[in-house]
Amino acid sequence: MANTTPPEAKASLLTIQQEMASIFAEIADLFGNPSSLGSIYGLLFVSPEPLSMEEIVERLGISVGTASQGLRRLVDMQAITPRKEDGERVTRYEAKLELRPFVAMFLEQQLLPKIGHSAERIETLKQKLSSIPKDSRDELGIRMERASKWHRRAKTFLPLVRKFLGG
Repeated sequence: MANTTPPEAKASLLTIQQEMASIFAEIADLFGNPSSLGSIYGLLFVSPEPLSMEEIVERLGISVGTASQGLRRLVDMQAITPRKEDGERVTRYEAKLELRPFVAMFLEQQLLPKIGHSAERIETLKQKLSSIPKDSRDELGIRMERASKWHRRAKTFLPLVRKFLGG
């Protein structure tokens, strides 16, 4: 940020950055990711200029280790771009403004594996139905079959979503 920026404008920008970081932290947490990952992305999302890791640490009040790990993961997700100007030692980071990398990553790393694992668990539970009294077994069997059906539909639908996203 240029030194000619009035202090009230700097304060307003910092407030906006911190609030956006908080919003993205809540979203990241909702999807089972570290809130720091969302905070870093949210800060970069509303930063008019790329930020260094030190600036991110300072503005978010997080540790260098947390920032380093989050930046590395966001780069891997292709959600941010690292930049190093000629002759500059410091790497600065800039947010990509597309939702696609986040959705694709969530599908690939979070949702699809969990759906696959829970489908296996339901099949294991179905095998235990024979030891339950018949009056309960029939109803439980119907419910487990319904859960299996939901998983089959998700396994069919989610790859289509991933393909649509270009994953």
